[in-house]
Amino acid sequence: MIIRRYVFGEFLKPFLWCLVLFVSLFWVMDLLDHQAEIVKAKVPLFVIWDYYVSLTPFIFVTICPIIILLATIFTFSGFNRHNEITALKAIGINLWSVISLFLLFGLFMSALTFAVNEVIKPDASLHAENLKEEYFKPRTKKAQNHIMESVTLYGAGNRIFIIGSYDTKRQQMSNITISENDVNNRQSRHIAAQKAQWLDGFWMFYDCIITEYDAAGALLGEPTHYPEKMLLIDEKPKDFKRANILPDLMSFWQLKKYIRRLQNNQVDPFREKVTFYNKLAFPLANFIVIFFAIPFTLTRQRQDSALLGVTLSIAVSFSYWGINAVSLSLGKIGVLPAILAAWLPNILFFFIGIWLIDAIQK
Repeated sequence: MIIRRYVFGEFLKPFLWCLVLFVSLFWVMDLLDHQAEIVKAKVPLFVIWDYYVSLTPFIFVTICPIIILLATIFTFSGFNRHNEITALKAIGINLWSVISLFLLFGLFMSALTFAVNEVIKPDASLHAENLKEEYFKPRTKKAQNHIMESVTLYGAGNRIFIIGSYDTKRQQMSNITISENDVNNRQSRHIAAQKAQWLDGFWMFYDCIITEYDAAGALLGEPTHYPEKMLLIDEKPKDFKRANILPDLMSFWQLKKYIRRLQNNQVDPFREKVTFYNKLAFPLANFIVIFFAIPFTLTRQRQDSALLGVTLSIAVSFSYWGINAVSLSLGKIGVLPAILAAWLPNILFFFIGIWLIDAIQK
């Protein structure tokens, strides 16, 4: 037990240092990128602090597999270089009983990053974006920040909303077109309105024309004009506010629901599917990289210098990051199937890990 605590403690030191270092680097790089905007807009310090705290969950989820890989290689390189691995074997300790601690930690971090990605990151990232839009922009643009132009939303009930502009503060839409399809994706109703206002939990449409169609697609009477018409639709103001949010900022369940809506409206969501599968694959990378890193380190020579160990650690870490970025890009342009694009880095590192384990046993 004492030895396990020692081994795991030696791992936690570089892990925490790398976590603080990478988060700090992200903060500094982003601050330098927005330095001119912050100075020109005279952004208060508490807003800057709120922005970077809100940005941290996104940074944590993104860098976690990299810092785990880096810390694992660095830790076991030190053990290997100082003959501590040989010492553990000499006193009869099964090396895999020690390695199992790291694998369990990898599973724990996989669950943690998935939870952060689901529960904290979507709202925190949206809050960070709102702060940037509200405070970092010049005063002449601030008045326009709450106006969303050319909004398209694939809603419930096979409904497609095309909105000229949406005022998020007033909860008011203008130049609205709504197309409703039946279960066979044939148009059943078409709604056009000059304006819509959210009032007491319902949408009130103004200067509204509604056209009904039968199952064969033929008109059911003449289009009906309403000066005012309250329509019962599932979408609320927050749904329209999130309409243009990137899939990367959605939670797993939000994205699943969004993909289903796209499919119901005969839209192929191949790009969104890549992001969807990656929301499962990327957190599990916290386990896969440990499975790869330990045998990778143990196959190296004890005489390797500390500098070489650090260099290899960084090279392997950024190789995973690079392979993941390229794989996702290939999936989003349709070169790779969505599920393969999301899981390819994990598959590669997993099988390389098995090959390295086999090399150790020989």
